[in-house]
Amino acid sequence: MKSQVEISIILCSNKLDNFENFINNIEATVKHPNIIEILVACDIEDKDFLSFCNNNNFKIKVKCFNIYEGDLYNQHKMMSSLLSYVHKDSYYVLAMSDDMRFDTKEWDEKILQYKHLFPDDIFRLRLGWRKHFKYSDYWQCVSMPENIDVCTKKWRNLVGEIPCFSIDSYNQNVMFYLENIDKFNNNFRATRDIAVENIKMQWHDAASVDDRIILKKMLKAWNISTSYKTQLIASNTANKIYKEIRSYSEELDENFKETITLPFKKKNLYCFIKSDLSWHSVKKLDIPDNQTRKSININLNI
Repeated sequence: MKSQVEISIILCSNKLDNFENFINNIEATVKHPNIIEILVACDIEDKDFLSFCNNNNFKIKVKCFNIYEGDLYNQHKMMSSLLSYVHKDSYYVLAMSDDMRFDTKEWDEKILQYKHLFPDDIFRLRLGWRKHFKYSDYWQCVSMPENIDVCTKKWRNLVGEIPCFSIDSYNQNVMFYLENIDKFNNNFRATRDIAVENIKMQWHDAASVDDRIILKKMLKAWNISTSYKTQLIASNTANKIYKEIRSYSEELDENFKETITLPFKKKNLYCFIKSDLSWHSVKKLDIPDNQTRKSININLNI
């Protein structure tokens, strides 16, 4: 049985019933409960919530921190605090809410199939209903992010503290800038957003808001998220991640020996099976101006 923590879930909650149902759903749908930890932030004065977490014999590891101050729009600060308590050996960090539910059984084993998908371990998995949406500007990132946020711990460490509400929209902002760095360079694109098809979750979306006071706070939070200051932080973070990806790629190019080069032949199909000790690349081709080269790439997750 696996025992090392590989998946960390962070969330904030002030609804004990919701949180209890959340834990029940996780325990009912995972294959390896020992590899999962849940870190939850509850209100500072919520002793009942703290007692529930500390006095139950859960299958999974549950850690409660009564640190939450302020309203919903302070949530990003609490999430940043929780990130500092994530287990050092964890590979994935899932930012969730207490009303999210998995439908797919053994989802933990399925996302671990993506482990080391990239040799630098910097990527994000998309599980929500917007998993195929392509973002064209930062406004879309703020208003309609991928709200089921699954990132590698290395990604989280590079992103660092979340400067605005919310953690999912800010991550979407960083990914937007990352994917648009040197976007016309066909030799290297840092596309690290992976849509996962074999994990289903119950429909989750923000509820409509009619309260004017809440709407006012929401607009204020959006103004901060879309401000030049916040967008500059997101852009700089994306550049830091891009630099890390490029430096790792260049290091691989230096250290890996070329073992085989497949010749280019018309209408030929080649297969490459990835392992932790293998690497493949396509060198730049010099093609005459009067010729074109077309290729079809098929990726299978076995």
